[in-house]
Amino acid sequence: MAFFAVPTPAMPHALSVAQDHRRQGLWLAAGLFVLTFLLAWQANHYRLQGILTHGSDPWGYYQFLPALLGTHEWTQLPWAHTLENGNAISLFTIGVAFLMLPFFLLGAVAAKLLGLPVDGYSLPFVYAQFAAAACYVSAGSHLLFHALRRRFTPRVAMVVPLVLYGATNLFFYSTHEPGMSHVYAFFLFAWLHYLTVRMLEDPRADRLFALFVCAALVVLVRQLNAVALLFPVLYGAPILEALRIRLQWILRFPWVAAGGAATALSLLALQVQYWRLVTGEALVFTYGKKGEGFTWTDPHLYDVLFSHQNGWFVYTPLMLFAMGVLVVQAVRNLRDMRLVLFIWAVSWYVYASWWSWWLGGSFGHRGFIEHYAFLALPLAWGLEQLLQRGAVVRDLTLATLGLLVYFQLRLSYLYHWPWEGPEWNWEKLIAIWGQAFVG
Repeated sequence: MAFFAVPTPAMPHALSVAQDHRRQGLWLAAGLFVLTFLLAWQANHYRLQGILTHGSDPWGYYQFLPALLGTHEWTQLPWAHTLENGNAISLFTIGVAFLMLPFFLLGAVAAKLLGLPVDGYSLPFVYAQFAAAACYVSAGSHLLFHALRRRFTPRVAMVVPLVLYGATNLFFYSTHEPGMSHVYAFFLFAWLHYLTVRMLEDPRADRLFALFVCAALVVLVRQLNAVALLFPVLYGAPILEALRIRLQWILRFPWVAAGGAATALSLLALQVQYWRLVTGEALVFTYGKKGEGFTWTDPHLYDVLFSHQNGWFVYTPLMLFAMGVLVVQAVRNLRDMRLVLFIWAVSWYVYASWWSWWLGGSFGHRGFIEHYAFLALPLAWGLEQLLQRGAVVRDLTLATLGLLVYFQLRLSYLYHWPWEGPEWNWEKLIAIWGQAFVG
């Protein structure tokens, strides 16, 4: 079943348009890469010597890579929880490190050529991390543009990734905290989105294989994100029809599907091997080793969205519009909106049930950043409706988007940990808002 029009040699105009779109996507990616890399350096230039060893989550994601060089022992990683058997277990899985690996290797080559320590922590490795974050946010935006342009106008398809970059906390976690997992997860969600759309449009063996690899990486970066795998399974058609289409993909490319599944399992096996080495167990809930867990019967559903303690809508108001559109269209059963809402709602409930529902040390509620690649659908739908309603509405919409970008960028540069805890209140937050708007 063809869900989208596919340009063919008999459609020269369509080919020309597609080439224009490819150029636009490349310019988008190139611009965001350069901008993100430079802003990451600007935001972190004062702490280049210690950024990779700062005692927080980014070190937890990164520390697997220096272990490849022998800087750390696998059973004694530096940012880890010590077990009763004397080993130290990382609370984090290897997905982010795996995605950083190509840039890490380039950093190692650069360090060797420059005569600097090849230990994973000298300056070339710092710049390698900046480049990794810049690459993945730009690649994710590029893929998102190409996924959206098949359903919305090219103008909207271009505006949405730019707005997601500038008017949400994706910007902060691409530039100020490039070692966190969210920019990498955003890329993977965008890749899932793009591959699913392209498989529905033109099923190909390489795309099916990539779906398996992407699925494994999604799980390796953050296990909660496994719910996102419903997107490639169910997107584009009613449930039974969607499942029938996916079965057709597998039957059409059985050896590719088998190879993709084997590759995905091999990637997951690397994580299992690490857990076995440290604990002797194949599957480990690492946070449980610290006594941390969930309060499933008492979730902070409202607080996750509206609290001054990193409430999502409070720090990223653009998403209030996107979620409003999503809920309305899900009620109307607009294609795929219920799927996007369900995937997000599962994550919402899980985060709200976590003991640290505000995700400590966070700029806004960072847990939903990767979901922006799916929430781009209701955002694009809503913006397309507004931009088609005449010059006045269009200009007001664009002005509002510009204001939201300005607000988000200002908050990003004003942020100084901790914007949380018992001493952080609405009065202090409102004062920060005032600084954001009036300086």
